Amino acid sequence: MAADQDDTNQERGSAVKSNTGSSSWRKVSLEAGTGVEVCRTDGDDNMETDRRLPSQSKPHQISRPAKAGAVRTVCVVGGGPSGLACCRALCDNGLEVTLVQESRGLGGKLCTKFAGKGGKEDPSLHFDMGVQLLRPAGAFAEAVKGAVAPWPMPGRFKKICCSGDWQRWQINSTADLPTDGYVVGTPSMSSIGRHLAAQCKDLVLHVDRTAHVLGKNPRTGQWQVEWKREAANGGQLKYRPELADVPTEVGRGFFDAVVLAFEANKIMRGCKSGYKMVQASATPELKRRIGGKTKTSQMWNLMVAFDSELSMPWDAACIEGHPSISWVAVDSSKPERAKVPQCFMVFSTQAWADWKQWGKREVERDLLHEFLGFLQQLLGQKPPKPSFVLAGRWGNNTETVLTGDKPTGEFPMRALGHHEGQAEAVWDAGGRMGATGDWTRGFSASDAYSAGLEIADSVMAEAEH
Repeated sequence: MAADQDDTNQERGSAVKSNTGSSSWRKVSLEAGTGVEVCRTDGDDNMETDRRLPSQSKPHQISRPAKAGAVRTVCVVGGGPSGLACCRALCDNGLEVTLVQESRGLGGKLCTKFAGKGGKEDPSLHFDMGVQLLRPAGAFAEAVKGAVAPWPMPGRFKKICCSGDWQRWQINSTADLPTDGYVVGTPSMSSIGRHLAAQCKDLVLHVDRTAHVLGKNPRTGQWQVEWKREAANGGQLKYRPELADVPTEVGRGFFDAVVLAFEANKIMRGCKSGYKMVQASATPELKRRIGGKTKTSQMWNLMVAFDSELSMPWDAACIEGHPSISWVAVDSSKPERAKVPQCFMVFSTQAWADWKQWGKREVERDLLHEFLGFLQQLLGQKPPKPSFVLAGRWGNNTETVLTGDKPTGEFPMRALGHHEGQAEAVWDAGGRMGATGDWTRGFSASDAYSAGLEIADSVMAEAEH
């Protein structure tokens, strides 16, 4: 549940590829504006959609009795790689699984923003807001097959070393970086989330809704979970004006177990941010296991587009020693992307992000100035005026994890590894609640996916009792 992505297939009449082959598709038919359609796949080419829309006046209830104390029904909150991996494993083992996803699309840190006036129907302006590229490992490598393609190409991935300070700096050297094993999602990073969801047999899915864990039913011992969309704040409305139309529908369900698959800081403290507002819901045991052991930080990114194509000597660059910029990618060079306008994704350094409490307008002015100066040094001439500029705050930069592994470099390069071996799942057997994310293992989408499988193993142990 990281950056809010604009690329989503969870709209009426859209198609999502199933896990049964490239020619098999299922129809996802959500009531426009509600986000609470129940979508099911039957695991073969004969897909079906089970539509159970709520009335306008009463909450949507899913009530299933507990079965002899065993776990049979699970609510997974968070549709990133860890949540989707957990769903896949639980669905494969015959449990009834409901996934509630805060944003409009699936994938978590794997998110592409389409910033054109037509939204995702206008792919001309496209920016990968979170993870920039992948080196799939472990079970994740098999799961993403068919949804990714190689990028960057050999010779087009660079390490650029700079020296100086914020007043004056220079480029000292440029060297090739290896590209073997690196991939990106096609046609967008968000496509990977849909691809993973399509592998979950009979998954019940609710998108663009925030889940609230209300407590346990004292008679059945089941968790009651509610999902709805809160009112947006002013900043959120500016970038998502459609949030002004807050739907009145509220969905609720009762579940034998709950898995919280998102950032540890939100699991511990909740979120106070407009339509994403939610209270902390972790059990005391989860708080004991997580408290003080994980940390995330905030960075800034900058989406920039030029109407004319610049003659770039590379497609992606990891930048060291620059006071403000740690990463630049030409998103238009990624496979199956629009080439013009030429879209760039820029990430700040952690030091620059931490220097002060930046506002978006300040970032769009100051970080853009730094980026244009960088391009001028790189190309030997002043770049043209951008046709599009938008800043984004990336608040899910994992710093410390439960395994004790240390990050290597700045984001996004630190998000390319994989913790080898098992990691201990964060599972409260007595409370029947678990928590998962990359933060239980490491820093990458591969780690997140492995973590989701590990928490699913703990849930399955309860199901077998």
